[in-house]
Amino acid sequence: MNLNKEKANPSQKILLTAFECLSTRGYANVSMRDIAGASGVALSQLTYYFKNKEGLFTEVINMMIHQYLLEIEDNLQAAADAKEKIESLIRFFKELIRNRPKLLRLFIDFTAQALWVPSFREQVDSLFNKLTKIIEKNILADMELGKKLRNCSAKSVAKLILGALYGTSIQIMLGSDQDSVFESLNLAESILN
Repeated sequence: MNLNKEKANPSQKILLTAFECLSTRGYANVSMRDIAGASGVALSQLTYYFKNKEGLFTEVINMMIHQYLLEIEDNLQAAADAKEKIESLIRFFKELIRNRPKLLRLFIDFTAQALWVPSFREQVDSLFNKLTKIIEKNILADMELGKKLRNCSAKSVAKLILGALYGTSIQIMLGSDQDSVFESLNLAESILN
């Protein structure tokens, strides 16, 4: 994330360390003790700031959601028209895969955990809804695609776009076929344009 650990207050330092641990090893493979040790604080201090692992994870999700929403909104608003905005959104996913796979892995892990933990489900569902609204507002408002899909709401089309990009990104992260790794995302771009 964008914060400097040395300048961060204790709770921020713990959050940044938790982000690193969780994005490197996954939720199931990280304990509160691991995070306390890696952040150089006593376990009691960790539980003072974050009651339990779920509470800490919830705060990491909030930090990640904030990061995603700001970056996507900034990228889309910088583009001139719907075509550039689609290209910008696809570039964002490609950049995550290439340069920040930890952030994408963490997003995938959050999504998987959300299937089982109600508080995570609310947060991840909220993130997907916000991303859908951003796509709907920034891309679909002035696109010809909306005319082609008259029987579908803009929200449904936005969910389809997000689902296609996110699902394709997961497949790329899991895949071993590095030769055509971005071919699917490039195909999504050509279909949407």
